Amino acid sequence: MAKLDEIAELLTEEINGFEKSIGRLEKVHEDFKNLPLRPDTSELNALLKEYGNKQKNDIKEQQRLMERILHKVERSVLLPSWAIKLTWGLLVTVLLVLGFSIYKVSRISKKEQVAYVEGQDDAIEHYRTFFEESPEAKELYQKWLEDNGQK
Repeated sequence: MAKLDEIAELLTEEINGFEKSIGRLEKVHEDFKNLPLRPDTSELNALLKEYGNKQKNDIKEQQRLMERILHKVERSVLLPSWAIKLTWGLLVTVLLVLGFSIYKVSRISKKEQVAYVEGQDDAIEHYRTFFEESPEAKELYQKWLEDNGQK
């Protein structure tokens, strides 16, 4: 029985130590309850408010930009690439034809002059051959020149 008494005494001491610990905890708990500790969230609230305002401004700016983009897209005209290529091809063709026409027109006076000289030479050669083949016509022509030259 001595062992039982010893165990009972140990249990009693442990229970007393446990009760003291609980008392201390209750006292600490009451001290914490009575502390005027209030969390200060004013800085956190100010940061959140500033962040919210910034987000609102960013959203407004994005909406404004999106409206501008949509307006420009609505006003734009979409052309297929083949139409653009065809237009450029026609433009190049028109410019080439116009350039060639200007070149040809600028050379007309030179061609006329060359044709006139060739025609004159051909006419003189033709009359010369005619007068050589028919000497009577030559004599009549010279007589006519002399009559006209005297008048």
